Amino acid sequence: MKEVYQGIFLIEEKGRFSPSDNIYVIAGNDGIIYDAGYGSKKALRHFFEEFNQILNYYEKQNKKFKITRIIASHAHSDHFSGLLSVSDTLGLKIILTKKIAKTIRDKVSFEANFRGDDYEDFLRIKTTVRKIWNLLRRLGTHLFFRSIHGLTYLDHPDEIIDENSVILINGEPWNIFSSPGHSPEHISLYNEEKGILFSGDNVLKMQSTWLGPPESNITDYIETIEKLQKLPKLKLILPAHGEIIENPKDTLNAILQRMKQREKQILQAINKNLDKGLSADDIIKLIYPNSNKFTRMIARDWIVLTLKLLESQKKLKREIVKKKILFFLL
Repeated sequence: MKEVYQGIFLIEEKGRFSPSDNIYVIAGNDGIIYDAGYGSKKALRHFFEEFNQILNYYEKQNKKFKITRIIASHAHSDHFSGLLSVSDTLGLKIILTKKIAKTIRDKVSFEANFRGDDYEDFLRIKTTVRKIWNLLRRLGTHLFFRSIHGLTYLDHPDEIIDENSVILINGEPWNIFSSPGHSPEHISLYNEEKGILFSGDNVLKMQSTWLGPPESNITDYIETIEKLQKLPKLKLILPAHGEIIENPKDTLNAILQRMKQREKQILQAINKNLDKGLSADDIIKLIYPNSNKFTRMIARDWIVLTLKLLESQKKLKREIVKKKILFFLL
């Protein structure tokens, strides 16, 4: 564990075939845990070992230490799977927004968020082979979440809170607010006096988070980043993955510049192929000519979202040619 700010501790859970998770403990006499991490036995064992170190640290100084609640930033399994075990073991109240609670209550609700339609969400023409592949992909995704993330659903949170509200943590007001983009139900936590933002998955130091169909929305994401830019007195961003961000303004500006650069890359690629048009897969090959299959798979997600954004802005149009969805400049 690491004290990243006075009274705020970071517990990093190492993922297996997944990125490490940051879980934050805001310590005090009425503290809270922000995000619950993985639900696997190994991850939970590590979390409790680190948590006990924080407890011992406070006991040695004769300081009050009582964590009363736990909250999740959004409904992805690497952020909520530990909720039940952590709350049961530590005797904590689980507080969730209505949207998050609805998504993680059972298998059907959770998987509905990830069940995209190829034509609408992934810009691929439906075929029998593609339908079979989609079925296999859903089965594989569920097994991955179960075995790697320790996926555990939760149908009985202790308290439902509004996604735009104020909660008291150790007697101090913290703002919870809706911050969609990475996912539609995403929330952030901010304390204006301290200038500290818990950004979840929306802001990472690497300046690029996962954005892809069917959950993510680039328009929402850009609006969220612009909202974060306007937070008064913002000094420190504590992300859900990776290192803390001590230069929030520069990082947020860089994210928006990156989004603009991505749009420019796509428009330039299509402009060089005005006559024949380009599919999402064609654009991937042009922008990532020497990348491995995994990189291209992740890249396809943001490319698809950006294509649909540019189409909604009347900058592109689509045509179906020989069972492929192609894009042309308008």
